[in-house]
Amino acid sequence: MRTYDWARTPLGPIADWPQSLIFAVSTLLLSPVPIVLLWGPDGIMIYNDAYSGFAGGRHPQLLGSKVREGWPEVADFNDHVMRVVLAGGTLSYRDQELTLRRYGRPEPVWMNLDYSPVFDEGGKPAGVIAIVVESTERVLAERRLRESEALFRTLAQGIPQLIWRAGIDGACIWASPQWIAYTGQDNDGSLGWGWLEAVHPDDVAIARTAWQEAAASGQLSYEHRLCNAPGQRYRWFQTRAAAVRDGEGRIVEWLGTSTDIDDLRQLQERQQVMVAELQHRTRNLLGVVRAIAKQTMALTGPGELFKAQFNDRLSALSRVQGLLSRSDQEPITLRTLIETELAALNAPAAQTRVRIAGPVVRLRKATVQTFALALHELATNALKYGAFTTPQGSLSVTWRICESEDGRRLLVDWVEEGLVRPSGAQDASLRGGYGRELIERALPYALKARTCYALSETTLQCTINLPHPEGDTAGSLP
Repeated sequence: MRTYDWARTPLGPIADWPQSLIFAVSTLLLSPVPIVLLWGPDGIMIYNDAYSGFAGGRHPQLLGSKVREGWPEVADFNDHVMRVVLAGGTLSYRDQELTLRRYGRPEPVWMNLDYSPVFDEGGKPAGVIAIVVESTERVLAERRLRESEALFRTLAQGIPQLIWRAGIDGACIWASPQWIAYTGQDNDGSLGWGWLEAVHPDDVAIARTAWQEAAASGQLSYEHRLCNAPGQRYRWFQTRAAAVRDGEGRIVEWLGTSTDIDDLRQLQERQQVMVAELQHRTRNLLGVVRAIAKQTMALTGPGELFKAQFNDRLSALSRVQGLLSRSDQEPITLRTLIETELAALNAPAAQTRVRIAGPVVRLRKATVQTFALALHELATNALKYGAFTTPQGSLSVTWRICESEDGRRLLVDWVEEGLVRPSGAQDASLRGGYGRELIERALPYALKARTCYALSETTLQCTINLPHPEGDTAGSLP
């Protein structure tokens, strides 16, 4: 200020300055806040070191210049300031945005501006004192924060998970619209520990324990049930949260999600049941294979006959397992079981010799395996020794549902007619063999069935009467 050649300006040398100007300049030079004095009607600029930092590349050319010429890009703004303040008024702006060329290129700048008059010895406004505090960094930071919050809220409202924020102890400080829509709680009702009211009563202790441990571990993850207000039922959720830390690594809050895993848990439970059922079925199957091998060996002894009959019976088991593997999508019906067995044994193609009739009966999985083996033995006997060995032979397989004193029962009649048998001849397959034993001993033991096997010279009739639970019949077929 002292070395600048003020004689070249309308103010003249410092020695000729009025005391009011000298006092104002002395005051602003001591201030750490950016201050500029606009003296006279042209606003000759005099400023302190703090303002020179704000001026950037425009310093020191601004010193001693007219404000309109020093900041031509905002001349209209400064003209308004000069008119108001030199008339005795004051102006104040907060976060005023102006575009300045401090470094040769236009840039938006935000400022807090306060303008007041400086009076001369006669008590008239002779200049304008301007306090200039740039707020660009803060304004942009707040804008980024608002944009970030808006983005967060957009993301939070657009994903299916329930989003929330909680204090370090687990008290809710914000819940997403999904939470409110799902639980039926209003925003105030979910804040604090109010969110626990949506948790299943049996899971509240689990939630509290998880939050108590989270402060020490820095992690939060647990499963619990939440009430679905529209559906009026509880569903399983997995709740996880990430700790939000300050600059010193201390947890200041938690940002978390609650994800619906009810369908997944049900699937896992079904898988466990299926695995247990598979293990049980495998043990049973191995037992059946062992029994088939033992019984077949007892009748045939080792050799090709054993190999043929054993493989035949294993094939029947394999067909049953194929049906069981699809039973969840295609329920196993009695008709399907019979037709599958007859087709596998290459029964005569002439359908006029085979009659199958009865209602649609769905068989329980526990029933299918033993029942299928019995049908296999009957069909094998018909093919090798019975109805299908003569041109006039025929097979009728019919069934019906009846009520009895001990509940609903399924009656299956297997009737072969047109047999040609010498009087007193014995059936090489069923009479006293594995098939007969399976029908008359295994079915009653395994399925609580009542069986009757009758053979004459021209007819074979086998009746199987077994329990049939409610709901296993759906309509009928001819």
